[in-house]
Amino acid sequence: MGVEASRAAALNRSLRDSVLTGGGVVTGPELRALGFSRQMVYRRRRSGLLIPVLRDVYTLPGTQLGSRGRQRAAVHSGGSGCVLSHRSSLALHGLVRDKLPVHVSRKGGGSRTRGVPVKESSEFGFRVVSHQSRSFPASQITEVGGIRTTTVERALVEFCADAKPAEIGKALSQGERERVLCWETLDEILAAASGRKGVGRLRAELDFWHPAFADAESEPEEDLLRLIRARSLPMPEANVFLDPYKADFLWPKLKLVVELDPYGTHKGRESFHRDRRKSVELEARGYRVIRFTWEDVYKHPERTLRELDRIMRQQAALPVPLSSNRSW
Repeated sequence: MGVEASRAAALNRSLRDSVLTGGGVVTGPELRALGFSRQMVYRRRRSGLLIPVLRDVYTLPGTQLGSRGRQRAAVHSGGSGCVLSHRSSLALHGLVRDKLPVHVSRKGGGSRTRGVPVKESSEFGFRVVSHQSRSFPASQITEVGGIRTTTVERALVEFCADAKPAEIGKALSQGERERVLCWETLDEILAAASGRKGVGRLRAELDFWHPAFADAESEPEEDLLRLIRARSLPMPEANVFLDPYKADFLWPKLKLVVELDPYGTHKGRESFHRDRRKSVELEARGYRVIRFTWEDVYKHPERTLRELDRIMRQQAALPVPLSSNRSW
């Protein structure tokens, strides 16, 4: 292999590595850092060896873009000062599921959300919504995985403009689970965002939120906790170890355990018998064990809450045993 051929092969390997580590995309500055001149980039585009994603962002033929690739492309194509924002930022921080379009923001004099420009990657079929904000303090910008983005707290305020209350609440819970949410900083940003769309919903969710939400290990668990909270019933402890078992929900003073079967059916005989053995042993230790299914939570929530309220009252009315000695 000649010198030129070896150099070209090395350049191709570097390009592939850059695309792989860059979430499936490579930017113009990254290409130039690898040694690609503008003319070389132009020729590769013309020959189909480099596929444009957005302005000054490319990928290789056959590449399937994931979230990170789309996010990197959107931020870079937005130019200097552009950052990932809104739901897209929360998804990058790990607080919500990623959904299209990709949202980016930059400082500007326009309105916050009206008339926002939209770009589209025709080759890869995703849109980029570009927002402007009059206020963009440096303290509200960070970097995650090499992508410039708003902080969790700033993104939550942006997200609440269009999100449903439950979505906001679950984002707060995930932020607490991941230990990436600073509640004090969120309060400060909220104080400066008075009058902004959705701020009232976010404030209401902050008042509604309960630490037990962050202890939920599944969406059905958190949804049931939200129902209990909305009904103003006593809140349980979530996912508590009662050696050797873990109870989904526990009301210690009521000696009440609620187990949630989120799918309504068991996956097999072994799981069925394990759950029944758990119930028997906890009952033998003085706990009352109740099981609710997916249908109870999502199809019959009012009935479920009425039954749970009645069971709590029954447990609260039980006499407290004076001694563990038995006469029988």
